[in-house]
Amino acid sequence: KKAIRWLLTVLLVAVLGYCLYNIYLISMEFIEMDRQIEAVQGQYTVDTSSDENDNSDKFEIKWQQLLETNKDVIGWIYIPNTKISYPVVQGKNNEMYLKQGIDGKYAKTGTIFADSSNLNPFFDFNTVIYGHNLMNNSSMFSELAKYKKQSFADEHQMIYIYLPDNSCLKYKVVSFHKVDALSTGVYDTTVPDKQNFISSMKSGNKLEWRFDDNDISSVITLSTCTNVKENERYILHAVMVDA
Repeated sequence: KKAIRWLLTVLLVAVLGYCLYNIYLISMEFIEMDRQIEAVQGQYTVDTSSDENDNSDKFEIKWQQLLETNKDVIGWIYIPNTKISYPVVQGKNNEMYLKQGIDGKYAKTGTIFADSSNLNPFFDFNTVIYGHNLMNNSSMFSELAKYKKQSFADEHQMIYIYLPDNSCLKYKVVSFHKVDALSTGVYDTTVPDKQNFISSMKSGNKLEWRFDDNDISSVITLSTCTNVKENERYILHAVMVDA
């Protein structure tokens, strides 16, 4: 019996040690992801804020340096008072940047990217933008899940897309819902029928719809995994506005 108890104790200690080691590895992995993200934000942006209430003019982007690093860069997405402030790329396909950083090296965070089928990103009627949901450190598109609450949407209703020509496009959040990844509606970048697409934006919407359908000229569709079901995605729609 003593031998069995000793053996069980050894096994328990071994299992506990293995679990703690894996927790340590995971923690270090997320610390490294945070470091990589902060390095990108610090390397390619300059804080120019003079008015804390002017969220659209908080920083400048070092476009020349950024484009020299990666010619696939097409913009920079920024949602004030969230962690979402990243370069946006467009690859040859939608798998290219799932595990590739802005520098072309392996990165578990991947890079925020526009759908490869968008012919004119941000000027097509619907531009689809993808990002991972890394819940443990709330990076990339993890915070999109918070838009299920109207109060969060009200406080974070503006999305800014900075372009390499130093212009800035402004979007207002109008819809948040869950869809199947195989859904063709919200992921359609050609949009042959705009009214049908707007209907798909409203389907299952968790937010109050506060926009005139006739005023919608361009939409960005942000997509990330829910991390609940394999093919389930959170979708956030925002429409382009003048101010």
